[in-house]
Amino acid sequence: MPHRKSPARHAKDARVAVFKSHAAQNAAAVVAADGGADALSWEAIAELESNIVGRVVLPSDPNYDKDRQESNPAFQAYPQVIVYCVCDSDVLECLAVARKYRLWVAVRSGGHSTAGYSVNNGMVVDVSKMSGVALDPLAKRVHVLPGTDFDTFNGAMKATGWHVPTGACGNVHVGGFVQGGGYGYTSRAFGIQSDMVESFRVALASGQIVTASAAENPELFWAMRGGTGGNFGVMLQVTYRMVRLDDVWAWSISWDEAHAAQVLTLMQRDFMKKGAPDALGYMMNLGYQNGVPVYMVQGMFCGSREAGLAAIAPLLAIPSAQLLVDKTGSYPAMNNWLEDHPYSLPDNLPAGVAETKASGYINTPLSPADWQRIIDYFKTSPNPWSLAYLEPYGGAINRYPVQDSAFIHRDVDADLVVDVFWRNPAERAQMEAWLDGFMVLVKPFLNGHVYQNYPDGSLQNFADAYWGPAYPRLRKVKAQYDPTNFFHFKQSIALPGHD
Repeated sequence: MPHRKSPARHAKDARVAVFKSHAAQNAAAVVAADGGADALSWEAIAELESNIVGRVVLPSDPNYDKDRQESNPAFQAYPQVIVYCVCDSDVLECLAVARKYRLWVAVRSGGHSTAGYSVNNGMVVDVSKMSGVALDPLAKRVHVLPGTDFDTFNGAMKATGWHVPTGACGNVHVGGFVQGGGYGYTSRAFGIQSDMVESFRVALASGQIVTASAAENPELFWAMRGGTGGNFGVMLQVTYRMVRLDDVWAWSISWDEAHAAQVLTLMQRDFMKKGAPDALGYMMNLGYQNGVPVYMVQGMFCGSREAGLAAIAPLLAIPSAQLLVDKTGSYPAMNNWLEDHPYSLPDNLPAGVAETKASGYINTPLSPADWQRIIDYFKTSPNPWSLAYLEPYGGAINRYPVQDSAFIHRDVDADLVVDVFWRNPAERAQMEAWLDGFMVLVKPFLNGHVYQNYPDGSLQNFADAYWGPAYPRLRKVKAQYDPTNFFHFKQSIALPGHD
């Protein structure tokens, strides 16, 4: 029986033919942008395209401008070559070409780096097509590929009764998230996502694939749980320990402005770190709805509605409290529900708007007057899209031994995060000046550390902010597994002696 090529195979053959045609004209194709790189010839591009299952994107491709974009248009890089990998061998081919031609490599799983570190002006190894989830209920394990987004991950777990903490945003992908720690609604109950990892499969710069676990390459295993993506290798797969979690109760409460400082004071004193039961996960939001500030907390309780109501009774007792969400369902369903209910914040965000983010960890008690100053400042936002929110820690997050992973942020009350949005350079200057003022206001209450999944390219002391006392050990791991500093970016881990 004759075999017919698939449309995808025809398209790949056509691209290879075009690259070879250019090669016949002896035209250079790509020169990487970070110095010392060799010209990447059309022959090399044709060979790379032919050797991978995925596809190569060049600046001449019609979809290049779309393919080079991060989720945040604030960051504009112009890669010389983007490679969409769909299997391990594609990644190895990319690394081999990058080594041969001395190309600067960035690894992209979902493109949500808040500092734009998943793209560069050299080669982008995009693993977003490497998506998949395989459950092993007998072993209580789940194997996940790096390009899997949380909508897919949660969806695969939805009817099983098994659970791994994920982030609140469904379009964030596993690869970058887990290597920076990974906070979500159920983290107080079960830990930061990286705390649930049993092993990684990793492609090193040398082209070797290794397993990182407590038993194999334990230093790499330690480092990749908090050391952030793009520092040691390309994560090909992560295996998590699963926990049982049936239905959760989703809830949300709002208050009038007059009671917002009272709410925040009560939450920090009686709910964060030690006060609330581990089963209660929640986030406090300051935002705008129809141009008016709203003061709201939303979360999940890993248990019954009755037990959840008892846990939040002090919050409901505050005057003007309104229970806006009161819904029971699976974790994936409730995670999706809370993303859009009762409000979708920021409200009425224009298409194509850019974002700037800043954050810091609170571990100092604030008085009602302190919280009121923050609330008053928030109301001065020059546009109605600004967000300020708290991601409270405590429970399993704080109990996990700080020395057992590179995620050091254990003895804290909450992560305070502020997002501003802008459409043009003038708005950017205005909103970032307002953001700077916000961070100056709260600085006395911050411990100087920053969640590494919210990288800030303007930080001068980023190594201490992200990793603190873990940084010297991270540098040793870097020297062992990436001795040539093949993987690097503005705030990557430096090799020892390369300050």
